[in-house]
Amino acid sequence: MTRSPDSAIAAASRLLGRKLELAEVFTAGQHALTLLASDSDSGVIVRAFPAGDDAVARETAVLDRLLPLLPMVPQLIAASADPREPLIITTKVSGSTPDPETPPDTIAHDMAAALVRIHALDGTGLPATPQTPPPGESAIAVRTQREWSSLDMDDPVLTHTDFWTGNALWARGCLTGIVDWSGASCGPRGVDLAWCRQDLVLLGFPEAAGIFLAEYERLLGRRISDISAWDVQAAARAHDRVETWLPNYHGIGRTDITAEDLRHRLDAWNATL
Repeated sequence: MTRSPDSAIAAASRLLGRKLELAEVFTAGQHALTLLASDSDSGVIVRAFPAGDDAVARETAVLDRLLPLLPMVPQLIAASADPREPLIITTKVSGSTPDPETPPDTIAHDMAAALVRIHALDGTGLPATPQTPPPGESAIAVRTQREWSSLDMDDPVLTHTDFWTGNALWARGCLTGIVDWSGASCGPRGVDLAWCRQDLVLLGFPEAAGIFLAEYERLLGRRISDISAWDVQAAARAHDRVETWLPNYHGIGRTDITAEDLRHRLDAWNATL
């Protein structure tokens, strides 16, 4: 990300036609520069993407579909798909990154409840995901390619596709919001389920991955029969880059985690799949 907070705030001010002031820079996530800005009325969220990125068009295409989830999701205020400085401005969802002391079972239960609500929405017309198995010649990648035909693709829903604790907001120990919808797609439930389970493992809570799945299945009213295959798909997508996610975990306050922890936890999880 080469854009500075000051240049993003200036661009957002031009887009709105009124002066905004930088209030906070959020450090979770690497895709967008995410800022809290304030004016005389209220606070807004400004997300500035790299030049040429199509995230603005993708996110604006999905936000209207999320209205049944209010106030858990942001609402669009303004957007610019100018390829030189793509930018989106939304309302601020209440909450912040989870307190590191939040019990893992609380995270698991609240994330499951939110995901059931998300998956109740219609994803028709959004980009399909996944379209191919992860590439590569590692043992885990080869396995995903071999098991691709075993995945259940017949129950597509609206998927977030980056459903992890860093895209969840919390207040007083409860989940209050889900943000970063630029990757929303139409795909199987297992995409989000496996990604979140893997995130819980990387946080150091492998037991919470099982709690999360059990709560999701309880609320849904049925089992996800191919979750093991989806776990393998998620693991292969993380295999070559999990260490690069360290800034994301530090950005949500988990500065106790190291790159070595992420690699060890992923490898240990993979060994159980």
